[in-house]
Amino acid sequence: MAVNGARRNPRDFWEKGRGTGAGAPRPLGGVPSGAPRASRPSRLAVPAEPRPTGPPPRVGGAVAALVVSLLTLAVPILGISLGFWFFVLVTNVPGIGFGIAALTKIPDEAAVERFLRYTWACNLAYVVLSVVFLVPVMVLALMMMMAGF
Repeated sequence: MAVNGARRNPRDFWEKGRGTGAGAPRPLGGVPSGAPRASRPSRLAVPAEPRPTGPPPRVGGAVAALVVSLLTLAVPILGISLGFWFFVLVTNVPGIGFGIAALTKIPDEAAVERFLRYTWACNLAYVVLSVVFLVPVMVLALMMMMAGF
């Protein structure tokens, strides 16, 4: 449905009226007919600074790595609640620090990727270290149950 033949842009339709004269309704904040109109930038205008050519940084991956790092705090908390103070030694502080650093470096894609790799490496090392600590604790608990403590 053509509104006025030559007018195809919806913005022109609302700014110039519906073609019924001066009494045409205008949206709130519209430009009055006597006020000068601000010129719109051309679609072909070159931006002042070049746009990045690569893909955007992986913000979702950085957030996921930080969330996993924060979830690893459950192991030291559980260890402390069971009375094993040495579980504090396996807190994933480097993983949390690298995750925060990845999120603070958002505009720099290379830095985000680098800290993202560091965070996931710390998370993997933390899981391996937790298993190393968990196996002796489980063996100790099993021996205590067999002995009747």
